[in-house]
Amino acid sequence: MNLKILPLLRLACLRLIVLFTLIFGLVLSFDDGSSLAADISSNQFQVVQPPITGLVSTLSDEVEELPSDLIRWSTYWQLCWEPYPEAKEYELQKVLGDGASPKLQHQSDRCFRLQAASNENLKSQGLLNREVILLMHKVQLGYRVRPVLDNNRVSEWSQVMAVGATTATTASELNGTNNTCNSACGTEDSTGSEFF
Repeated sequence: MNLKILPLLRLACLRLIVLFTLIFGLVLSFDDGSSLAADISSNQFQVVQPPITGLVSTLSDEVEELPSDLIRWSTYWQLCWEPYPEAKEYELQKVLGDGASPKLQHQSDRCFRLQAASNENLKSQGLLNREVILLMHKVQLGYRVRPVLDNNRVSEWSQVMAVGATTATTASELNGTNNTCNSACGTEDSTGSEFF
């Protein structure tokens, strides 16, 4: 064997050993970090049964007449739920097609309302593209809710409710007018109105 190649071979082997050691160390550190993060988040809250029930989602339309035979309209989606015993507040989590958002919204009301569609068009066109806009939200965006209780306790998350979808068709919806669940929830709408 050529003696000039031997030191180069040793150096190459040493580099490979160092590289594998670094890779192995990084893999272990990421694994430990993720389990540590999971332990911290699970220690923050004790999850109790049952989840919130009585979820009701509705749509309501607001139409403003404008000059020149135009209208400006908005469709609001509202999610309401039954009161949860001993709830201090409620947390809502946005659920997108690629997963749940880490950002939570806190509120004391039992109803959450947001603007799901809007447009400005000729009055003769009605609520132009309303169904298309709502359909896009139904497949891309949802919300789930849980109560926050005392002593760092929360319930399990509710089922995900798709924005733009409704839980029941009422006679008023069949007639072309939509009602919110304000009367069912006993509250005014939450000020969480936003347009997506």
